[in-house]
Amino acid sequence: YPIAGSEPTGQKEGKVLMRVLFSSCADNFETYLSELLYEIYLAKPETLKSKQTVTVKEVLDCSDIQEFVVYWSKKKLGKLQRGSVKGFMAENQQIADLGVLDESQQDEVEKIFQIRHLYAHRNGIVDEKFLQYFPNQYSVNEEHRLSMDEMIGYISQLAALVDRIDTVAIEKYLLATID
Repeated sequence: YPIAGSEPTGQKEGKVLMRVLFSSCADNFETYLSELLYEIYLAKPETLKSKQTVTVKEVLDCSDIQEFVVYWSKKKLGKLQRGSVKGFMAENQQIADLGVLDESQQDEVEKIFQIRHLYAHRNGIVDEKFLQYFPNQYSVNEEHRLSMDEMIGYISQLAALVDRIDTVAIEKYLLATID
C-alpha cells in the first residue's frame, strides 16, 4: 500500500495493481465510445451514409435493411482507430458533432491513453513518444508511477465525460435509455 493517496506506491504488487486498474478504466472509456457509436448507427441508420462501397453479396446476405444496418455498423466499428481519441473523433463525425469533447478535453483523454499505452506496452517505462505528451515532466527510461489520487482524478475525468456525452447523445440521436 502507498503511505498516502498522494504518493505512488513503491511496492511491486501495488504498481501492478495500479497499472491494471488504470488501464482497465482507459480501455472501458474507449469501448464506451465504440458502443455509443454502434447505438447511434442503430438508432439513426442514416448516419452510416458514406461514399464507401459495399458488395452486392454483402447486401444480399442480409435478409432485410435492418440486418444490413447491423452488419455494416459492426463492420465499421471493427475498423475503428484505437488508442487515440483524436483519431477516433476525426473518423466519427457522429461523436464529434455532439460538441462535448473540445480540443482541450481531447488532449486530456489523449494523455490518459498515452499513460495506458505506456503501462500496457512498455511496463511503465517512459519513451520518446510519451515525452511528446508530457514534455519536461519525465526522462526517457524513467518509470512512470501514479498516485492513487492522480488515478482517481483521471478516472473522474473520464466518468464526467461519459455523463456529458451520454446526456447530449441521448437527446441528439433520440437514443433509448434504461431506467
